[in-house]
Amino acid sequence: MDSAPNSPAPAPLPDSLFRDLLAASLTGVNVLRPVYDANGTIIDFALEYLNPAGQRMTGLAERPGGTLLTHFPHAIASGILAYYLRVYSHGATNVYETNYQADRLDNYFRLSARRSGEWLVVSFTDTSDQDRSAVEQALRESQAREKALRAETELQHDTLRRFVEQAPVAVAIYRGPRYRVELANTTTLAIWGRSLPDVLGRPVFEAMPEAATPDVVAIFDKVYTTGIAHTAHEQRTIIDRNGQPEEVYWNCVFQPEFDSDGRVSGIRSVGTEVTGQVRARQQVQQFNQELEARVAERTRQLAETQAAALAAAERRAQEREELYQVLEQTPAAIAITRGPDHRYVYVNPTSLTLFAGRQLLGNTVAEVLPEAGPVGLLALLDQVYATGETFSGTEHPLGFTSHAPGPDQIRYFNFTYQAYRENGTIVGISTFAYDVTEQVRARQREQESQLQIRAIMEGIPFPINVCVGPDLDIQMANQAMLTAWGKGPDVFGRRFADVLPELMEQGITAQLHQVMNSGEPLHQRNQQIEVVIEGTPQTFYYNYSLVPLRDSQGQVYGILNTAADVTDLGVAHQRLEALAGELLESEARFRTMADAAPNLVWAVYPDSSIRYINRAFLDFVGVENEQQYLATGWSAYVPADEFDQAQATLTQAIKQLLPYAMEHRMRRYDGEYRWLLAQGAPSYLQNGELYGYVGSAIDITDLKQANEQLRRTNADLDNFIYTASHDLKAPIANIEGLLYLLGEELPPAVAADQAIAPTLARMVESVERFKRTINHLTEVSKLQKEYAPSTVAVEVAAVVEDVRRDLQPLLQETAAQLVVAVEEVPWVQFSEKNLRSVIYNLLSNALKYRHPDRPAQVALRARVQPGYTVLEVQDNGLGIHPDQQPRLFTMFQRFHTHVEGTGIGLYMVKRMVENAGGYLEVNSQPGTGTTVTVYLPY
Repeated sequence: MDSAPNSPAPAPLPDSLFRDLLAASLTGVNVLRPVYDANGTIIDFALEYLNPAGQRMTGLAERPGGTLLTHFPHAIASGILAYYLRVYSHGATNVYETNYQADRLDNYFRLSARRSGEWLVVSFTDTSDQDRSAVEQALRESQAREKALRAETELQHDTLRRFVEQAPVAVAIYRGPRYRVELANTTTLAIWGRSLPDVLGRPVFEAMPEAATPDVVAIFDKVYTTGIAHTAHEQRTIIDRNGQPEEVYWNCVFQPEFDSDGRVSGIRSVGTEVTGQVRARQQVQQFNQELEARVAERTRQLAETQAAALAAAERRAQEREELYQVLEQTPAAIAITRGPDHRYVYVNPTSLTLFAGRQLLGNTVAEVLPEAGPVGLLALLDQVYATGETFSGTEHPLGFTSHAPGPDQIRYFNFTYQAYRENGTIVGISTFAYDVTEQVRARQREQESQLQIRAIMEGIPFPINVCVGPDLDIQMANQAMLTAWGKGPDVFGRRFADVLPELMEQGITAQLHQVMNSGEPLHQRNQQIEVVIEGTPQTFYYNYSLVPLRDSQGQVYGILNTAADVTDLGVAHQRLEALAGELLESEARFRTMADAAPNLVWAVYPDSSIRYINRAFLDFVGVENEQQYLATGWSAYVPADEFDQAQATLTQAIKQLLPYAMEHRMRRYDGEYRWLLAQGAPSYLQNGELYGYVGSAIDITDLKQANEQLRRTNADLDNFIYTASHDLKAPIANIEGLLYLLGEELPPAVAADQAIAPTLARMVESVERFKRTINHLTEVSKLQKEYAPSTVAVEVAAVVEDVRRDLQPLLQETAAQLVVAVEEVPWVQFSEKNLRSVIYNLLSNALKYRHPDRPAQVALRARVQPGYTVLEVQDNGLGIHPDQQPRLFTMFQRFHTHVEGTGIGLYMVKRMVENAGGYLEVNSQPGTGTTVTVYLPY
């Protein structure tokens, strides 16, 4: 509608318009109703209606029954259920998009939901309804995201490669049972004396035959076959260094690597060369042995001659001095203690530096190193002193407070305790210790780095892999890449062409070789690729980049491949032209359909100016075309005192982007003002931009007049019932008094006469029935006015027990069995007197209309279901014929005349329940029994 001051008025449209619109719509429309749990929380939505387009898209019927999750369990994972809840509970207005590939569906859907009272209305389209501009925008956004992801991946790869290459420890990875070298950092290559191309992709013992000693091969085989890590301390190995075989020693950890099936697929090693430490210790041990031999020899010679002993002592002192000079220059910490209390008699400079600030010489180990006791070092000294057996420790931690600048810390040592003797008796212990703290911490950092590397690789959301060597062996690939290939981790170490032969035919393998040979990166966009997954060829579209990897000498040794799956965008790109044509055709169909609709249909721009008026609207106001209507606007057709309110309602709805409905008068072509019910809702483009408002209006003048007449009739009826029940009380009371007076005045013989006595009794009984009927009419009159009775939390069990006591005489008379099960519903929000009346009437009817041929059995049960508290009364009585059930709750209606009653009780029950917003259901079979179910809202 137009905000201009001069606009014509719309015409009424027939009720069939909306049905025709839904039937002709190419957009699916779904009407749903919320389903609640016992706590009042929405857990699902019942499917109430699908228009023909929706039936075609989903494969369901017009009235499918069931719920959203019973038909589409994947609606939770795809986010559709959460979207419906946001719209229904919080009024969200966004459009939701999802690629639904489950529950027999495989398509891209766009959904727009709106709450309408207690209903949820959903409009949805499949891929064929996408707008061209939205698809193009999605394509550009995907390209930007792919570019950012590719840059991030390249940065992560460079960081990872630099970290491994610069690690201060030797790191290597061997793949498969032949232990092909998959990774070797700069430290490893320097130790091996090889370049990366010399070893990468080759079996390690083929590239380094000098290292294939039985001990080393046995370690590799044991780790690979058992899957148990092996730690080697001072492992002896022969390597080719500077063209010459050299004996070296290692502290190494060999750890197995497992594939997804738990099988060992390779070995990872982290090592530190300790050749210097081992040789230094061996030198000390040799010195000790020589020292002991020389001491023994000099002792023997001392027994022969005093002079010879003196000379020997001098030579021994000289030799000891020479030995001490060697020890002074040794980089290891060397100390000699004597006696069982382990008192220091010698420490070399390295020891003094290590324990700076402590006076070692002349003191015991316990005095100057109190930290040694709690970690077991004093006990080890006692053990070596007592047994004479040499003890070697590896990477033993020692935490102590250093007197040198710096914080307290824990350091790690490789050490040897060796007893030395004089005249065959142990007199002390020599200690050789090498500080390996940096090696231990480097290994710990390397282990942490390995975990980080794996986390980074697996955390990358798009496919990534690395191929190395001239054969393009697959060195690594994250799970996203393995999934894209349809392969498992057993592909590591194998040739790319062997794993994916179908890509060779498509030229991908040739592209990899091109990058290896040229050293230039290659970037492909929207590349169609066929991959065989589980024996079935599947087609995808990828954006991917092939980036060369270079070693420290700048030589290309492998390729990093990053990819992004753009299959959806590739397919969408092919359909852009088709979608554009369909959009234009859809607009034309809408105008044709709206012109054929009998209702007044209109559309306005976001500023409320007219976009479209259908033929029925123009005919209603009596103009030929839209231009004539635009010349005045709708202000010319709406009464002046109503126009401002109507215009404000529309403007506010557009401002808040909310649907609206209002009633207003509008002048018809014949000059008569008619009442219209106008409804409108915002309409959006595919990109979420407001398109405008679309609405319709129907003529409700006749309906409003009929409703007003019905209201007056109901008011007259209520007044009549109240007046009749009130005015009849006095005459009935007079008749009752006369009957009692007559009974007292008649002679006893006459009163007892067989003709007189029964007649008097029937007259008294008739008066009683008349009084009950008047009382019931009074209650009915009250109920007619009680549309919103006050409610409280009523204890159900207490009300049932109160009614049972009132019915006790009838229960005893009928010998009926009454079963009560209301534990599931401790209380109900209802009028207490009305709840008592409902339960009393239903139970008393079940007892009164019992079957004469069997004992009466009556059950009262209570339960909770979404939205309602349910009371159910079931009996095995006479039952009701199906033809009679629609009239069961009608006033003064009785189907069994042999039982006393007025026919008002069930009518009152129905009005009480419906006034509270509930309803009743009846299930009955003649001769079998009846079940009445009462639904009370909570």
